[in-house]
Amino acid sequence: MRIPLALLLTLSSPALAGVEIVDGDTLRIDGDRVRLWGFDAPEKRQKCLTNGREEPIGQEATEALRSLVARGQLQCETKDRDRYGRTVADCSVGGRSIGDAMVWSGWAWALPRYSKDRFLSAQEEAEQAGRGVWAGHANCEAPARFRQQHRR
Repeated sequence: MRIPLALLLTLSSPALAGVEIVDGDTLRIDGDRVRLWGFDAPEKRQKCLTNGREEPIGQEATEALRSLVARGQLQCETKDRDRYGRTVADCSVGGRSIGDAMVWSGWAWALPRYSKDRFLSAQEEAEQAGRGVWAGHANCEAPARFRQQHRR
């Protein structure tokens, strides 16, 4: 299913069978990849050092998104296409922004360049509360830096 740029997509729980969680910031809807707008989650294979232990933060972020999407009605509004041709969409579940929820829970970094600072306060709260990638004495690199340093 090609998602036109202006389309508002709404999927209720029975339709979620057509939604696959690729990683913490990407969905596959009926086979098409949809990059979630405004935030960057750890890569699926990314780990970070937390309290002296290596933690699979990429897998944890993926599971956080899976849990969030399973909570209710998924709505996505297409914003753009990225340089890879993926649809970039601002999505919500049950009326709550997925970006806000992922950043607030500490499983993603805000991307103010794209989201116009929309998720920065959520990131500050996550940092102060020590949630997700900010837990313990975490030493986590931002996903963009991880991708740059670990190109396949």
